[in-house]
Amino acid sequence: MEAPVHSAETGAPTEVELKGQPAQLHTASDDSATPVPLPSHTGGEGNPTAAHPESSPGKAAHRTEVPEQIAATPVHTAAMEAGTSPAMSAPRRRHASLQRGVSNGNTMENSVRIVKGEIHNVLSLMRLNRRYSSASRFHREIPATAESPLVRELKALHDSFASYSDLQDMDTLVWLRPFLDVIESSETSGPITGGALSSLSKFLLYGFIHPRSPRAAEAVGRVCRVVTRCRFERTDHAGDEVVLVRILQVLLDCLRCPAGVLLTDSDVWGMVRSCYHIGRQQRLSILLQRTAEHILTQVTLTIFARFSQLQAEGEFDAATLGITNPSASLCAPSAPGDSDDEEGGEAGALEGSYGLACMHKALAFYCQLTNPGGDASVEGENDRMLGLALINVILETGGRQLSSCPALVAVLQHDLSRNLLQNSRTSNLQVLSLTLRVVFNMFNSVREHMKVQLEVFFNSIHLAESQAPENREMALESLVEFCREPRLMVDIYTNYDCDVQCTNLFEDMCRFLSKNAFPLSGSLNALNLLSLEGLLAILRSLADACDAAGPGAQEELDSMG
Repeated sequence: MEAPVHSAETGAPTEVELKGQPAQLHTASDDSATPVPLPSHTGGEGNPTAAHPESSPGKAAHRTEVPEQIAATPVHTAAMEAGTSPAMSAPRRRHASLQRGVSNGNTMENSVRIVKGEIHNVLSLMRLNRRYSSASRFHREIPATAESPLVRELKALHDSFASYSDLQDMDTLVWLRPFLDVIESSETSGPITGGALSSLSKFLLYGFIHPRSPRAAEAVGRVCRVVTRCRFERTDHAGDEVVLVRILQVLLDCLRCPAGVLLTDSDVWGMVRSCYHIGRQQRLSILLQRTAEHILTQVTLTIFARFSQLQAEGEFDAATLGITNPSASLCAPSAPGDSDDEEGGEAGALEGSYGLACMHKALAFYCQLTNPGGDASVEGENDRMLGLALINVILETGGRQLSSCPALVAVLQHDLSRNLLQNSRTSNLQVLSLTLRVVFNMFNSVREHMKVQLEVFFNSIHLAESQAPENREMALESLVEFCREPRLMVDIYTNYDCDVQCTNLFEDMCRFLSKNAFPLSGSLNALNLLSLEGLLAILRSLADACDAAGPGAQEELDSMG
């Protein structure tokens, strides 16, 4: 995902379009995307400048927003009580603390020294660039006004720390601003921008920005917006990708830091879009593309991990997303106008931390990615696989609690179910495997709202006869997994076979498995064995249901017979 860049020959900005952006979800504030970083947590240690010439004044801009935080938890010493070795458990505890943005007492005590050290790192990178330093300073005095404003700001911040012993006594925006200005400036090179990004990553991981910090909400939002607008001069292809990786790493750290919960829905939604677009840009290495997808998966998991917290706070009101008839959305596919009032949902969320509005937009976006749309290209199939994988993450993370949110259920009932049915006819086994997994996770998460859809899935996918052997094998494996679910067979018989408006799904399932259990040739093949496993699972499920009913129910059945 690239943004405006300057050419080395002309110095004039050149616009590079972002491709593949869904039109329905486009907003005026989300015109660009953001890159994805590898785990680079130290601030400016490496000297990439030697390998990156500072001659071309070109720039790449990126735009993104931030998701949520994982709450900070204290580091426990239970390893000693459990009899584990302290030498083995301590590194793990330290690693877990850093991942959650939890700083120990030493880092907080040394917070001012750490920030001053990062100032030295960034300044040392800037001195290697002739734009910010000159050899004449060794021969004559250079007036302070002749220095770059970025250099003066960093030096002034360093001097101002003489009055502070604790970083928490200082306005968070004040000590962050010089680093943010370096990142946002259109004159800095890739190595300098990367050094400032590494410093930000360290501050976030050390927990220097937390909800009790002065102006924490403004600071974490400012970090997100500046990083998404990050610009830097092009040097070499590999060096530019390193900076892109650091950008996304900072965004993910911003989401997961203690103050990440203060981000707004627009911040988080922008991060989702930017992670997607950076992974779909051409001319990027496969490693960076896969890193972008991995970052997007972590962002999605972090967003929907808050689902239970939002449910406990009572934020699943249908009015939040402009849905005026939530009861209808539970029983039938949503009408086209049910979920397009996104402005109303975002207006209330902008005043607080991100929540349901962002989740709804992310889920709708992922459902769009799963739409085949006649695109059989490699890029189209990659989009479908990414969308299906992310929806699986949502279903696995949200679990049964998703059924309590009518807005999300409506998306699953309508858009996703239609796309899943189309993807079930694919010849790509990876797409089919992910599709079957989504169907299974939908059953476990929102089964009470998917009666019609699950009936269609079973008849069109699992019980379909005209399929290639590989496709039939995957469908049978999924069907066997369904058969092993506790009480599923009883529920299917009760809700479908005993309903005059539905097909005899249980009967059709048993007939299909029985037919495929017998070999057409002399020996059993893989499909025959899977069918036998399904029949045994059904019998086991019925036996368990009879045992759970107790002797009284069995006597009643005998008397009726």
